[in-house]
Amino acid sequence: MKNLLWRHGRSQDTQSRKQERLAEQSYSGRECNALNSVTNRKYFKRMVDRALQEEGAQGCLLVLDIDWMQEINEQFGLAMGDRVLERVANMLRRNFRSCDRIGRLDEDEFALWIAGLSAQNVDGIRRRIAQLNDRLMHMEEDMPAVTLSAGAAIGEAGEDFDCLYRRAGEVLNRVKERGRCGCEIYEKRRL
Repeated sequence: MKNLLWRHGRSQDTQSRKQERLAEQSYSGRECNALNSVTNRKYFKRMVDRALQEEGAQGCLLVLDIDWMQEINEQFGLAMGDRVLERVANMLRRNFRSCDRIGRLDEDEFALWIAGLSAQNVDGIRRRIAQLNDRLMHMEEDMPAVTLSAGAAIGEAGEDFDCLYRRAGEVLNRVKERGRCGCEIYEKRRL
């Protein structure tokens, strides 16, 4: 099948490469957060909106909140808080695909756009967040242990960032209400 697709000038990875090119366009200069070189909120939002305009597009918006970040800043200082933010950004880069895009939405809030992820394949997100939390709780001795609370929402062509962000935020708030350090996936309610 792959050979047949190649003969016609297309590959199975065409959709993925389109997403990568689109995302790479958003990672230049002023679009990046200076502290940790991830896309800022404005350009991350624009990238997700563009991705969802593609016919047949689908993906997952994963919103991650660093638990107790304000307390870390107060107890250890802002320099340590910055180190924690850098560490989280680096761990996200290392633990997700190179085509997944990372944005910093707020002081202690990151987001990932995971292109091509469907509702049938979303269960791995919970395991990935659990693994990240385990690593973050066992960081180097000179850094405080931290955890992530996460909410995820699956999006399809025609939807937009704001809609997905509301859904992901809804389930993220449930994780925080239950004590933090976890992940929940938004499930569309069936009528």
